[in-house]
Amino acid sequence: MDKKLIYALVGSALIFFIVSLVIFLQSNRGSDESEDLSAEKDVIEEVNQPELINIKVFFYTERSRYMRPILHEVEFPGLREDLYKKLIDLLITGEEDYISPVPQGVRLRTLYFIEDENLLVLDFNEDLLLKFPAGSGTELEFIYFFVDNFCYNFKEIKKVVFLVAGNKIKSISGHIDMENPFYPHYGYLIDQ
Repeated sequence: MDKKLIYALVGSALIFFIVSLVIFLQSNRGSDESEDLSAEKDVIEEVNQPELINIKVFFYTERSRYMRPILHEVEFPGLREDLYKKLIDLLITGEEDYISPVPQGVRLRTLYFIEDENLLVLDFNEDLLLKFPAGSGTELEFIYFFVDNFCYNFKEIKKVVFLVAGNKIKSISGHIDMENPFYPHYGYLIDQ
């Protein structure tokens, strides 16, 4: 055989091999990209799926002096304080056929959690003092309505302090000392 023919055949075979290799690698890279895009799509869908949390919201009833639970499924907004605000909204809004000890017009101004003290600070508007009915029992119902609901649902909260318009208060209506934090008193709850 002629050397030129051998070189031509070897060259052709080499070119064929290189072209085949390039085509093979390109087809694999395309499938890797589609797998990557598919995996990325799965991650995006996971991120867009909101995390739902079950919360037991306790309310008073006409027939009992104890608070009874109603299960609510709420979307976890990402920040704990926003989740606490969702519970406040449920408590202030109330529930049909249940009693909320929050006077009409009382709103939460702000709240914050002091992690190293396990303390939740609830700051209400002035209507708390202006519209609150008299009586130590009414004050205790209001206090433990919030304290027990928060401490029961969020184990990181061990105590709650109440403010009005950003200030400490001596009492809501003259009976219970409000200057110190309150710890839960689950004797107000029936968990069923």
